[in-house]
Amino acid sequence: MRVGENFCPGILHAVQAKDGLLTRIRVPGGMIVPSQLSAIAELSAAFSDGHVEITSRSNLQMRAIQKQNLSYLARGLDSAGFLPSPNHDRVRNVVTNPFAGLGFDEILDSRPFVRELDCRITRDPEMAGLPPKFSFAIDSGGSWFSHENDDLALRVIAVDDSHLFRLAIGGIFSGFGVTIDKAVDCLLEAAQVCLQISKKFDAPARARKIASMPQAMSYLLSELSHFLVDCPSSNDCKFVDELPVGVYLTKQPGFVNLVPLVPLGRLTSAQTQCIASIATEWDGDLRLAPWRGIIIGSIPECAIRQVAARLQVVGLRLDNRSGYGGVFVCAGTGCDASLADVRNDASLLARLLSGHSGKPGWTVNISGCEKQCAMRNGATAELIATLSGYDLRIDGRLIASNCSRESAIDAVLASRSEIRSEVSSR
Repeated sequence: MRVGENFCPGILHAVQAKDGLLTRIRVPGGMIVPSQLSAIAELSAAFSDGHVEITSRSNLQMRAIQKQNLSYLARGLDSAGFLPSPNHDRVRNVVTNPFAGLGFDEILDSRPFVRELDCRITRDPEMAGLPPKFSFAIDSGGSWFSHENDDLALRVIAVDDSHLFRLAIGGIFSGFGVTIDKAVDCLLEAAQVCLQISKKFDAPARARKIASMPQAMSYLLSELSHFLVDCPSSNDCKFVDELPVGVYLTKQPGFVNLVPLVPLGRLTSAQTQCIASIATEWDGDLRLAPWRGIIIGSIPECAIRQVAARLQVVGLRLDNRSGYGGVFVCAGTGCDASLADVRNDASLLARLLSGHSGKPGWTVNISGCEKQCAMRNGATAELIATLSGYDLRIDGRLIASNCSRESAIDAVLASRSEIRSEVSSR
């Protein structure tokens, strides 16, 4: 079983899976332009299985690539601007609010910080040494949609009449803040210190690990002391559990953000091309989202009906009634480790749920093995495939072991009904 950093793909680091080669494409901050998305659709149709997958860190990936097509795919992705530096192919995880600059109660537009950080990462040879899973997060305040504990995270807060970034290391508040003008400098130096600590303390260069080692954590904060300022300890971060689907207002009167539901975080090449065409026609602002979805931002209100109709033609909806809302799965049979066809089982569950609106706070994760790849933290129900069926957890508690697919799905449906009853009684 292949795990860890060696099984972390890139464009130039395709890895072998059961269904062929797997390529992951860096999209810092989830910010992608229509021409790039269109290129992805064309390349997927020509050189992969005709699907495009969105990851929980707002990157993209393609599967089932044959060896003879790999070089053509890599050249196409390079031409589309997805490979700014070959040495930084797998240094890609820069996460931000997918609604940055589009509204949704943000305090500060994080896009300029993301762009500067990514530009400086890909120009710095030392940054190529960061582990592929190393992640930076720049939170613009207000609502936050990612449940990951990023290695280095800055969250903007209002302090008196100005703004400050709170610094978190491995998901733990450091006790300090960073001024707005030094934010990117601090993140880059912190990443460099993580690489130094890896050698000094013989530990992984991951801030998550460093945060659990008092001596290493103390060293990191000492090295960053010239950036750090006093900062309020309260955390007003509002995690959004109900995943956005539908029509949302923007800061600009007369324009909206459209959020289609992407079943199981996977688009066909035709769906991908449709979204790219809509964004091109209406000068929209595309964002990949950490709930493995996509936002078509800044669309004129007068175009809502037309866009919704075009999306529905390719099987995408602007509501939760498809049954796929809140349902998450891993790669399933495309992975050597998978013990079940989890995508097929998730589709069966979705068919049973179709026609009903999604329920606030309810999520289910179906995993092909105990690694629980693509697991969304805090899922209401978890199905983990075993050699004899599924282990079932509800609200983190083991309910049954090695149960059949049918009994596991019945239990999941029952958990959703309980959520519905609680909501209706409030």
